[in-house]
Amino acid sequence: MIRIKKVKRSNRYPDELKRKIAQEYLSGRFSYAIAAEEYGLRDKSVVKEFVRWFRRNNELSATNTELSMSKKLRSTPDSTQLSSEKRIKELEEQLRLSKLKVELLETMIDIAEDQLKVDIRKKSGSQQLKK
Repeated sequence: MIRIKKVKRSNRYPDELKRKIAQEYLSGRFSYAIAAEEYGLRDKSVVKEFVRWFRRNNELSATNTELSMSKKLRSTPDSTQLSSEKRIKELEEQLRLSKLKVELLETMIDIAEDQLKVDIRKKSGSQQLKK
């Protein structure tokens, strides 16, 4: 007696259809059973398989996209890095101007003390006058 191996007859569905059905299920528009009925599929297990297929393909493409994005991030500066560098330059300029202002005020106080012969700066440890 010759044994014949039974081969499951597999229906081939276009990837676009699989993707559409899986996305509609994942968006919450359909349940497995309703999607199968709506698209005339054998049963809800076909829709489950479409969703598994979709998730597998999206995970692979997402991983590939993340890898390519990380390579791009390493090679070219992004907008947040450029805006951070711009912000740092602005803050450095503000700091430089503040230091100049402090130096100007210190010089004015030195000149005033010299010309008026009055101590303007508060000495540490000095006591306040009582009224």
